[in-house]
Amino acid sequence: MKEWLKELQNLVRNIESIEKFFPLTDEEKESFKKVTSIYPFLSTPYYLSLAVKSCAIKRMIFPNIMEISEAIQSKGEEDPLSEERDKKTLHLTHRYPDRVLVVTTNFCPTLCRFCMRKRNWKKKTFFISDTEIENALNYIRKNENIRDVLISGGDPLFLPIERLKKLLFGLKAIDHVEVVRVGTRAPVTLPHRLLDDDLLEVLEKAEKVWVNTHFNHPDEITELSKEAVKNLLKAGIPVNNQTVLLKGINDSADILEKLFRNLQKIKVRPYYLFHCDPVKGVMHFSTSITKGIKILEKLFKRISPFAIPYYAVDGPGGKGKVQILPDRYKKEGNFYIFRSFNGETFKMSDM
Repeated sequence: MKEWLKELQNLVRNIESIEKFFPLTDEEKESFKKVTSIYPFLSTPYYLSLAVKSCAIKRMIFPNIMEISEAIQSKGEEDPLSEERDKKTLHLTHRYPDRVLVVTTNFCPTLCRFCMRKRNWKKKTFFISDTEIENALNYIRKNENIRDVLISGGDPLFLPIERLKKLLFGLKAIDHVEVVRVGTRAPVTLPHRLLDDDLLEVLEKAEKVWVNTHFNHPDEITELSKEAVKNLLKAGIPVNNQTVLLKGINDSADILEKLFRNLQKIKVRPYYLFHCDPVKGVMHFSTSITKGIKILEKLFKRISPFAIPYYAVDGPGGKGKVQILPDRYKKEGNFYIFRSFNGETFKMSDM
């Protein structure tokens, strides 16, 4: 049996299985029982093994009683980005003129406690059907302004391989679709999936595919994850990374600098640093926007802009993504005054 299938066969779901990796206090056991009655727990053995040595990883996946506290629940919404409102087919959301989102499944082999689609954890496990794939493809075929298709989930790399092939090859055949972005956390939580030649062949032959992955902390970059990324690059698939700014996990310039430098070393471009979305059951991870800006200011002084992602918020109610840049210029008359990485100012004419 392939290693990634063994990982799926042995997914960790309960306290007894977790305690094979590390001991739990009575308080942690009680929190686990209360929280998982609403928001389930799931992890690959691989990712849970990383949590043994990394407090940051443990906090990202282990249930916290704050998830169901009244204070945290009252601050968030089930669907703050209004993805459900903007659906055009059962699985396709169309908001931006040239881009659509296809949510293919609610299955992830590891459930991250900060998930933006935490609402889908409460649903029975679903995978997009052949009929629903065709409905999405038909919508895209009829809308020639669509250039960019984001395939998301859950994790789309765990769709049945023939269904994933049908979707990706269907998009390949639509001339006006230029880019297909696959959002996956597999290189982080189950890198064995990207050691599978059958999957890599489908992704390579689909031609238009880019992968957006999701490293949040330097401890997630392992020899196996490096190998997974390398296989994607060998298949001609560019790899970008989207990090979420998470309180108590990566909300410091030192941690993010290390993360972004290490991603650059393995040829993964740091693409987005997202402010935590106001999702119900997630707000204990949220920092202030001001803190994010201050961290970005420090990073501009320390590392190449090539290794610095866009810091962005996703506007509630479907307002869309907005990039937040440090205040590095102002205009006076016919001149712009700029502030450099080290804080010095200089003036240039607006020619």
